[in-house]
Amino acid sequence: MHTERQAIAAAQHLPYRADIDGMRGIAVLIVVLFHAFPKALSGGFVGVDIFFVISGYLISTILMKEFGSQSFTYANFYARRARRIFPALILVLAATLAFGWIAMFPDELKLLGKHVVGGAAFVSNVFLWFEVGYFDTAAETKPLLHLWSLGIEEQFYIVWPILLALAYRFRARVFWLTLGLLVVSFGVNVGGIAQFPSATFYSIASRAWELAIGALLACLSLGHGPAALVAAVDGNGVARRNALSVLGLALIVAACLLVRGGQGFPGWWALLPTLGAAALIAAGPQAWVNRVILSNRLLVWVGLISYPLYLWHWPLLSFAQVVESGVPALRIRVAAVVAAVVLAWLTYRLVEQPIRRQRRHGGAVAVVLALLVVALGGFGGWVYQKDGLPQRTSIVENANAQKSLILVEDRENAAACKKEYGFETIYEYCLKAKIGQPPTVALIGDSHAYHVVAGLTKYYTARGENLVYFGTAIPLIGAPASTTDYYQQATPKMLELALTTDSIRKVIISTILKHETDSDHGRLLVQQFRTTIKAFLDAGKEVMYLYDVPTLDFDPRACIRRAGVASSTTNRDCTMDVEDYNKAVSAHNAVVASVLKEFPGVTTFAPARYMCDDEHCKGMIDRALMYRDNNHLSYEGDLYVGAKFAEEQAAAGR
Repeated sequence: MHTERQAIAAAQHLPYRADIDGMRGIAVLIVVLFHAFPKALSGGFVGVDIFFVISGYLISTILMKEFGSQSFTYANFYARRARRIFPALILVLAATLAFGWIAMFPDELKLLGKHVVGGAAFVSNVFLWFEVGYFDTAAETKPLLHLWSLGIEEQFYIVWPILLALAYRFRARVFWLTLGLLVVSFGVNVGGIAQFPSATFYSIASRAWELAIGALLACLSLGHGPAALVAAVDGNGVARRNALSVLGLALIVAACLLVRGGQGFPGWWALLPTLGAAALIAAGPQAWVNRVILSNRLLVWVGLISYPLYLWHWPLLSFAQVVESGVPALRIRVAAVVAAVVLAWLTYRLVEQPIRRQRRHGGAVAVVLALLVVALGGFGGWVYQKDGLPQRTSIVENANAQKSLILVEDRENAAACKKEYGFETIYEYCLKAKIGQPPTVALIGDSHAYHVVAGLTKYYTARGENLVYFGTAIPLIGAPASTTDYYQQATPKMLELALTTDSIRKVIISTILKHETDSDHGRLLVQQFRTTIKAFLDAGKEVMYLYDVPTLDFDPRACIRRAGVASSTTNRDCTMDVEDYNKAVSAHNAVVASVLKEFPGVTTFAPARYMCDDEHCKGMIDRALMYRDNNHLSYEGDLYVGAKFAEEQAAAGR
């Protein structure tokens, strides 16, 4: 089993260690288990951090040996990287694009095209960093989400060989260079995790320390560094090595059990898997855990296919989520994992091994592989530029319904409105029916005000009014904002504009916020709701409160058949039980009604009256999809609610 790996290791001046392949096996297994069964292993995503340490150790060992023997060339290094990384990546990118072409709706395929570009250019981490935001698509429906870690690695290996080359050229201490990089990067990590969690998760600056841990271990194993530390790594005490291996495994197990996705990762928590991995590597192949557990033939086999398994597993699970419009059934997830293992083994045997054994024309092979990656990236970019190709045969059948899934925004109007009011940041947002003219009606609120702006604008424009929408977070006077909640920080300015603009005679409040009085925070928000209404009334404004639309208990994509998938059917009748909706909002509605009793002049409008009957709340009405996700109206839903709003106002003689 190990002979070919031994040959490869020998060619790269490294003795083969089966236990490190076993570590790879553990790393990929916990990642796959986490993605397929997240409740079973909450911290399984730390497998990626184990990979970082292993990679830093192995690649840095090779680099330092080559620099030390003056045999390093950038061409050889990157040719090896290409032959290692590109073959499986090309297969996965091509297969993902092919299935996306057949099965995905235009907005989904457009985003996939963008992520193919990111994967091919090894900047997925940067793309994902900037995608995290208010209208972001759920991570589970991004088939190439996992390529962020590949981006981190390859960005590191662009900079790291250059730093090492400079160190060897000017006879600098490689150990201190590595330690300095580790300390600075770790400082960026722990310093940024509280205020910039997304950037800290995805940035090479805050992740490089994990690869540097492996690089530091490589330094010590090659005799670079303080004598005491070198001796500690090279020591042969059996008991010490056994204890170190047990400690390493214990740290990794602790990480899997204790770490949670929303608790500020990497941060200090990432020390558990990274130091655990470092301890296992340092313990050496003869330590008890390494020899008995990590060198187990089955675990080593998983380690051998770990890279293609990592690449294949997530697109399969993600596509299952996309097609099922929600968490797939257990049997589907199990089938996806089994398929990923089979594809990984086939990729390893039929693609990776033949290419990596190719020595005579290695440079030419690397160039061809690089060109294929560039071609796939270019194709992904073209798909993105073409908006997901809505004219595809497999898509035309349900074209109108699919358009409802796309966020509609009048960007020119928004830009003109922001200019008129002097808004300079993305957190200050507005729309205005008649630019340059005084507004007479103000709609204020979050995205649950935005998704009714088209229908209300149509109504008020027909009546000779000029509606302006001021985007907010929680649209309440005095609502607290954290140092990182920039939308909430911009909200007081929006409320002040609605409050002090003399031409505005009517203010409409709409928000996703659900009121409750069971907590101190909830009672504070209720009081701020009361204060906000009173402030507008005292300013001589007419006030209307818009109750929120029902939040569906399903993804509206489930209402549309995917014509390109033979087994696809509409997963449901596109309704939810009205009793479930009533239970979800009963406490909120009671609080709002209680507050509004104090202000009899405030009017209300409840869209649910027109979206629900005695039995169901509907995601589709008259064959038009009302939602673009489970809680935001589509453009058609916006216009529908606006039309019902107009009917109700006319009936009330307003």
